[in-house]
Amino acid sequence: MDIVPLDFAAEPGRLAEYHALAADWAVPGPRVPAHLFRLLAERGWRPVPAETWLALDDGRVVGGVTFHLPDQDNTHLALIRFLQVAPGARRRGVGSALLAHAAGRARAHQREMLLVEVAEAGPGEAFARAKGMREVATQARRVLDLTRFAAPERKVPGYRLEFLRGRTPEPSIAEMITFMETMNDAPLDDLAVNEEFWSPGDLKAMEDAWELADQDVYTVIARADDGTAAAFTRLFAHRAESDGWARQTDTAVVRAHRGRGLARWVKEANTAWLKRSRPDLTRVITWNAVANGPMVAINERLGYELLDVWHEWELRV
Repeated sequence: MDIVPLDFAAEPGRLAEYHALAADWAVPGPRVPAHLFRLLAERGWRPVPAETWLALDDGRVVGGVTFHLPDQDNTHLALIRFLQVAPGARRRGVGSALLAHAAGRARAHQREMLLVEVAEAGPGEAFARAKGMREVATQARRVLDLTRFAAPERKVPGYRLEFLRGRTPEPSIAEMITFMETMNDAPLDDLAVNEEFWSPGDLKAMEDAWELADQDVYTVIARADDGTAAAFTRLFAHRAESDGWARQTDTAVVRAHRGRGLARWVKEANTAWLKRSRPDLTRVITWNAVANGPMVAINERLGYELLDVWHEWELRV
């Protein structure tokens, strides 16, 4: 068995084999389409240096590992995005060899640890324990049946809603950066990660990635009557390859505006807008830290039901 780097531009055949192995990593959640898989492996939503290494057996791809190397915040980490082994090649040391290679590359980049996320009680968890990893965080996935969702018609006194489809308009960039950095307040369990900070260039690069990955992006902002941006939330769906799925992602309320029900309000409004705009969508999936009780409670009130639980594991290198 050989472990070799993947050249995304020059090796479309190997990329396709790797995608075939990894596309279902989140099932029973949504499958990852090929174009989105390439973006996530090659650069990520917020572009960072990344490496992908493939395990080859007689020229055939039998496994692969992709890890991201944050280059602004959290430069002590290497984040494993995918670690997959073909079913017929399991229990033959392929996963162990790929993990060892990733650890070596992390050390070469002066990283202190690897982080990887795996489903609870699955083969990935047993693998993480066997490799001496430490569990540092827990997240749960929940799914909303969009066909049964109906948002109440209500208002929050002193605030109004704004609806944005696609990129952030120029006058709102500073506000959006504030929202992105407000999410640093989310609970981290025992994750050894630092706050993330954003520049207008970072925001543009992330939104460029939406277009590269053919994403239909819905954002609702709650704005106080004095014009202050107070809360936001965001939903994503593939334009052509949604398979009925949408993704609930970022939600944040600026500290001075908390305790007024804004998070639930913007999420209700955005979900109702998505349902009206995209009748092809039937399900919305979201991730939440189990420790984030307020956001979990909001999602459950909207109708989200538990799908499964995942754990983040740390390996010191």
